[in-house]
Amino acid sequence: MSTPHPAHALAGMIETLARRGDYRPDEWLRFLTMDVLAGFGERLETPWDERRHAALFELSGLYGRLVAENPWRDILGAVYMELSAHGQRKWMGQYFTPQSVADFMAEINTGDLDPSAHPKDRFITILEPTSGAGILLLSVCNTVAIKHGTDALRRLSLTAIDLDPLCARMTACQLLANAALHGPLGEILVYRGNALGNPADLEVVTHRLAAPRRVAGQPEPIPEVLPALAPLRLAAVMSATESRQLSLFDDAALPPLQRTA
Repeated sequence: MSTPHPAHALAGMIETLARRGDYRPDEWLRFLTMDVLAGFGERLETPWDERRHAALFELSGLYGRLVAENPWRDILGAVYMELSAHGQRKWMGQYFTPQSVADFMAEINTGDLDPSAHPKDRFITILEPTSGAGILLLSVCNTVAIKHGTDALRRLSLTAIDLDPLCARMTACQLLANAALHGPLGEILVYRGNALGNPADLEVVTHRLAAPRRVAGQPEPIPEVLPALAPLRLAAVMSATESRQLSLFDDAALPPLQRTA
């Protein structure tokens, strides 16, 4: 008998909440992503009413436990797919990369990566311009952590883009939650928008830098980066997206993002 996917319990709780109230399963998933991001300091436009606040406390708690037990594994994308399979295709019509395929792609694209050989004053940049729920980036992080240790995750700068607001938030949630529990990422930047459209139309979902460690009593230096909406940064993201054929991984693909002394 096969073991249920970790997302099964979370999808079940969402469906139970939907049966009891006025909100569809896809709306509860959207609320969950907003609540998780609010927990990481992103602004919640309207405070939850008492009923949703109580329900989301339970949902967010379960999601946190699942992430803790399943490092760098896609949880929210699997929830989305399970809810879609249970009759939500009218509102949830996307299909995401399977875990096995994502792991295979991550292995191929990071095969020659050597963080120790990369310049200390620059991040190793990773761009995923159609991130879905973030499964490819999660797989890359897992591969890097296994091969090079969790400290190597601090060398990574992840940029993710998705046109769908829910997908962009799912990516942000999964990267932030895993980084908090399984190893800080050097930089996380998630946009909502069209990776091949007007860069001025991109919206920032989250932008975080890892807190510097203290080495020999002094803060460890980290690469200095441009703001998320700086014109040079947006131009670099667009250029990398177009010239690299939507490549998942490219060492130093976005050189204008780093400023050196």
